[in-house]
Order: sequence, then structure tokens, then C-alpha cells
Amino acid sequence: MKKVTVWSLLVALLLLMAVGCSSGGDEPAASSSEETTSTDTEAADTAAESTDAESEADSSQIGGVLNFYNWSDYIDVEIYALFEEEYGIKVVEDNYGSNEDLLAKLQGGASGYDVIVPSDYMVATMIELGMVGELDKSQLTHLDSIDPNFAEPPFDPGMKHCLPYFWGTTGIGFNWNDWDEAPDSWAYLFDPENAAEFSGRISLLDDSREVIGAALIYLGYSPNTTNEAEIEEAKDIVLGIKEYVSAFDSDTYEDNMVTGENALVLGWSGDVFTAQVEDENIDYVIPIEGAVKWTDNLCVTADAAKDPERMQRAMLWIDFLSRPEIAGMNTNYVWYASPNKDANEFIDPEILEYEAVYPNEETFSRLHWLENVGETTEIYSRVWTEIGSQ
Repeated sequence: MKKVTVWSLLVALLLLMAVGCSSGGDEPAASSSEETTSTDTEAADTAAESTDAESEADSSQIGGVLNFYNWSDYIDVEIYALFEEEYGIKVVEDNYGSNEDLLAKLQGGASGYDVIVPSDYMVATMIELGMVGELDKSQLTHLDSIDPNFAEPPFDPGMKHCLPYFWGTTGIGFNWNDWDEAPDSWAYLFDPENAAEFSGRISLLDDSREVIGAALIYLGYSPNTTNEAEIEEAKDIVLGIKEYVSAFDSDTYEDNMVTGENALVLGWSGDVFTAQVEDENIDYVIPIEGAVKWTDNLCVTADAAKDPERMQRAMLWIDFLSRPEIAGMNTNYVWYASPNKDANEFIDPEILEYEAVYPNEETFSRLHWLENVGETTEIYSRVWTEIGSQ
């Protein structure tokens, strides 16, 4: 995710006016936190040339508005202009800060969103609740570009409901100014004696499954355990360092790394890499005990899937984002790995060669999906509430 600057906000306003991203009636409004930062001109030109070529084959202008409910700062907004140029469809983006916020919004009756971006375990929950529709794969032209490692996700076998958008890991962010060697074990975070050294400068994600899951991995358990005693043990681990934690934060922790307020974070890989752009001493490590791997996924809401026109726009948008050149352009912007193997030729070599973004096979083998744990979700929720209240 990109750090917001005054300049990027000004550019954002100009671009949003240019592409006409405004909502009307009952449609969700674009989030004020949406930002704009350009990728390099060469990447944009490549993507534009490709979309021009594809639009020659199908130059029809569909028109209308597509409402995109996305994580904040999680797309190169130049892509909106390219999409609108080709199809005449305006994309209106609204943002959320956690999977639980997304779920609550939809459960609360929000019906205007067309495409959403839930993480893996939340996809499984939403499928069970009937909140996402099935994809029309006859309209998806880049399915063969999906890396086999992500083509059969346990939360949505066969990608029946969603396509992977980005993937990454949840590990430890740190600043080399505070370390002589990388803190490559969860013990640096979860051992109270180690955590005490950075009292008030530690940030954990505001995400129950991520935090409890990391503690479970530290203890040698599965992050998807349904054993209540193991979950309670993980709770005690988190509570054991809570006095040293400055915040449970999923939105601004990378900015606080840049300012020096955060010295050690449990964070998402791409966020830490974004902070690294501002301060080259900031780095990221996947702990030796293992870590969570995840995908955020492009899904059509059940509400949109029932409307042929909305469904058509949604499928065009998902297919557009799945084009290798567009996927590569996006990765160059957010520094999250693309599950699109054919995007590699469009991704900066610096990113492809950075093993914290694209782990080697040995490291990849130590990564875990967060899976739907069924009724045990209630235990995780209770434990998370107890962590917050103590």
C-alpha cells in the first residue's frame, strides 16, 4: 500500500475528475482515502497499448458504473482510466480496513457493491453465507495465467467464485537501525523479554486470525487449529506482550514505521515494502517457524450476480485486472506479489528477485493458508475480544 503524500492527493483529485469517478443515487460513494500515485510511464504505456489492441477486437462501449469495494490504496488508479477508455465503464472505489468490516457492511444490507476483495478465509465464510456469486468463466480469458500454486485454493476449489488478485505473507517488519541481524523468529515479537526492549514501539495487526495465527505458529501449532486449549495458549502469548504494544492497527502502521514510532510490527508484506520506499532501512522477514500466506480475491457480490448488466461489468473488470500487463502494472505499484505467472515479464526485476516478496521454494513450503474453521470461529472471536479488553 502506498503512503499518502500531499502531491499524490492532488494528483488523485485531478485523475478522479478526469475519469469521472463519482457516484449518484444509492450507489456507494468513493472513499476519501483513495489515493493516486503513477507507476513508471513505460509500464503504463505497455498496458495502454495492450488495452488498445484488445479494444480493437471488441470496441463496444458498455458504459455504466461499477462499484468496487477494495482495501485502501490497493490498486494503481491509472488502471481506472484505461478500463474506462476501453469499455466506457466508470469505476467507483470505496474502502474497508479489515475482512470483518467488509463482512459487517454486507451483512448490514449494503447492496450497491459489484466487486469485492475478501481474503481467503473470508471467501469461504461468504460462500457459506451466500454473499458471493459464481464467476462466469466463459468471460474470463486469462485463467491459464494463474500460477498453479493458487489455482486450487482450499477456500474456493477450482476458483468457482473468485479469482486471486494479490498474494503475500504476514511477517515481521523492522528497521535495521535497531538491529544488527534480522529478527527472523516470532520469538523476537512474542517473547516478553525481547518485546520489552521495544516497549511502546510494537504494532500488531487489528486482525484476529492474523495475530492469533502468528502466535499459534510460534507455539508450533496450526494457525487453523480447532483445539480450544491451543487457542487459549495463543491468547496468553499475545496478552503476555500486550503491555509493550502501542496499537492494534491495520491501516497506518507502515507510516508509523517511517516516522520511527514503530520499531517492530506484525504486518503484511506489501505494506512494509511501501514503508521501505520512504526509508531504505526498513525491511521485512518471514520468520523461520513459518508464517501465513494469503490471497486477496476478486469476487462478484451475490447481489450483482443477479443483475445481468452489473454481472457483465463485474466480469469485464475482473478479466481486465487479470490481464498479465495490468496485473504486472499493479504489482509494480503496490509491491504485493501477483498470482498471475504471465505478469512476470511486466514486473520490475527488483521486485521479482526480492525473496521477501517472492519467497524461494523452501520458504514457501513453510507458509500456511488461513482456512475457515467453522464453529471454532466463535472461539477465535471470543479470545480476540478478551485480548482487547484486558
